[in-house]
Amino acid sequence: MLSTLFSLQLTAMVSALGLNTDEWVKPSSAMVAQVQAISDAMAAAARGEQPKTSLQESINAIKDLADKGNDKDAQFAMGLILQQSNQSGALEQALDYYKKAADSGQLHAMNNWGFISAASSQDEGKVKEGIASIKAAADKGFNPARRNMAAFILRGAAGQKQDPAAALKLLEDAANDKDDQAQFELAQFYLGGGGESLKNDDKAWDWLNKAADSGNPNALAALGSVLFDGKKFGSKEIKADEKKAVEKFTKLADQGVPAGLRIMAELHQEGLAGVSKDFTKALSYFVKAAQGNDSVAQVRLASIYNDGIDLDPADSKVEVAPNPAAALELYRLAAQNGVPLAIYNVGTFYEAGRAVDRDMQKAFAYFLQSAVDGFLLGMQKAGVYYLNGAGTLRDPVAATSWFTRTAAAGLPEGLLSLGLMAENGLFMGAADTTPFRTAADQYQKAADAPSAADALRVEALLRLGNLYARGLMVPAGSQAQPEPDKAYTYFKQASDIVPANTQLKAIVDDTAKQLTEDQRTKANAAAEQMKKDREAKKQTAAAGQTSPAAAATAANPAPAATTPAATPSSPDTAPATPASPTTPAADSAKKPGGFRIPGIGR
Repeated sequence: MLSTLFSLQLTAMVSALGLNTDEWVKPSSAMVAQVQAISDAMAAAARGEQPKTSLQESINAIKDLADKGNDKDAQFAMGLILQQSNQSGALEQALDYYKKAADSGQLHAMNNWGFISAASSQDEGKVKEGIASIKAAADKGFNPARRNMAAFILRGAAGQKQDPAAALKLLEDAANDKDDQAQFELAQFYLGGGGESLKNDDKAWDWLNKAADSGNPNALAALGSVLFDGKKFGSKEIKADEKKAVEKFTKLADQGVPAGLRIMAELHQEGLAGVSKDFTKALSYFVKAAQGNDSVAQVRLASIYNDGIDLDPADSKVEVAPNPAAALELYRLAAQNGVPLAIYNVGTFYEAGRAVDRDMQKAFAYFLQSAVDGFLLGMQKAGVYYLNGAGTLRDPVAATSWFTRTAAAGLPEGLLSLGLMAENGLFMGAADTTPFRTAADQYQKAADAPSAADALRVEALLRLGNLYARGLMVPAGSQAQPEPDKAYTYFKQASDIVPANTQLKAIVDDTAKQLTEDQRTKANAAAEQMKKDREAKKQTAAAGQTSPAAAATAANPAPAATTPAATPSSPDTAPATPASPTTPAADSAKKPGGFRIPGIGR
């Protein structure tokens, strides 16, 4: 079974998992060579080049060192690879590798095995063993173990007596030993995590800045958000100071700190916060940040390689030629680092057969993983695949479950899909209504959603018109009563979005013939008012996405490749089964949110 877990896409992010030979005690030359090979392969991926030694070859070599050579650092590495893979049965195998390495005194393994055992086991004896393993590593001065012990003591978890003062001592020991994550956690501690009696906003601010100066990505995320936007930090009122923020991030970039490099890349790419708009500089910064394992930089750089960049089509220069293979490798790196957007995008490559052989089962696996991680587009894809039996067994119940979640979150594709399910009797909705009214409600929400692409909005409007044209918007048990005036209202809006579509124009004209002049006038007025209301919603939504911090961190997914949902060709026709929802536009997946760095944790 173990061999099935070692495809390239599951193991591409080894150095992101914490393999740093400088932190190990007398690592073997063979293991050092493999870590260096992985580092070289990552650097090549960031430059859009093919590595001399593939990541898969290095992983295979590490596995041999762990299994045949009994190399404790290789065993720890295999534990990390398996743990990060998120595959069925992988954690149990990871624990086996960790235990072997821990028994040989590998500090990282002692900490990781201990943390998983103490945090997740229901066996009291196993919990005690886990705590003992973490404590042993902490007593040897291993800072991640100090942080973990502090977390257990602070919460009074895993059988530990709650003791904020003892937790504070452990964090201070680690922070004074230049552990930047401990410095960041001290900032959280003094913000209130250590209890009201120990709360101290000034100390929290000092530790946050120390952590940021040390290059901690979490601290940089928080500090960047505060300095660029201006906001409260605890009870301290911090005024926006873009100049100070840029100076800090420039310094960190000059020092080679990955998060600082990436933020400077974003600022140069967009020309934000007084920084010159310079794509060449931005690209250089992105490459260096991706090489340094900044997952956001990997996603941004992958997007650049995926589409290519031609700043001025009128000249003969193409800044970056499209390179799907390089984009895929970078998405894989970020996916292994736990970024749901990247996991989703790897699925789109397998779905389309871009840079890899088309494989719907692998595509589904990636979409489902991103869905489980809470990524809305992944949830939508999982629903489509379950509905159509693509890459998995057909399961309309599971499909409805995923569509219900995406619809509840307001995703236009989810709203349209749930409407399709209701219209075809696969989703019942409330007991006091009809499936067609349930469908109409979902279609209306999809049509009005500010982020809906034009193609999706057109389909939702046509389906709404279709329901009224067929007379289905009546109480349960009533005979169908066509309402051509309301049907015309929706058909007209759809036609206005794509005026060149002669088929839609014909639908509008045919429906208009069924109306009096007065009815047409009122229907036109209603259609115009609905259009104005939607435009107002779009403007309101756009107004909330204009801050420099939000703009600098938006990352586009690669375009997905699915068949658009079928559009009814006339008011009196409807598909017999739900069609696959339209593919969301890349821009609709932009998630502004300040300088948050996903995938960074303990």
